[in-house]
Amino acid sequence: MRSFQRASAWLAAFVIGVPALGVVAVIVALRGRSWALFAVAYLVLFTLAYLAGLILLALLRFRPDWLRALVAAVAVYALAPVAPLVGGMTHYPYHVIRCGGLPVVGSDGAAPGYLAPGEEDYAVTPFHKRFFCTQKEARAAGYYHDDF
Repeated sequence: MRSFQRASAWLAAFVIGVPALGVVAVIVALRGRSWALFAVAYLVLFTLAYLAGLILLALLRFRPDWLRALVAAVAVYALAPVAPLVGGMTHYPYHVIRCGGLPVVGSDGAAPGYLAPGEEDYAVTPFHKRFFCTQKEARAAGYYHDDF
């Protein structure tokens, strides 16, 4: 039992602690603009990843505990990009790096729209699936600017 507790603590560090540093970096990049929705969505994502990782920890039977937790974390995050509702969120950090800053966030719906960095309601949620480096790129892909 103690081994599982140690492994679950390591898992928490891998799937919540380390990625949370990236969330903090994005919050800093938002420079005081609305970040609560962004942070809450990622907290939910990290919590779900942790719970899925606990299932893997129970199935894996090797030592050391930190390695078992690392294997579970890598497996969870390898599956996350194809999981419903979280796939887009797992791609967001990649686009922050690709664009050299916060990307334009596109949402699909009856009429696909986008939100640009610097806008008060800029956020990424499970409903945002597309990311663009510029508004021009978003418009070229058929997205319109959300003016609500």
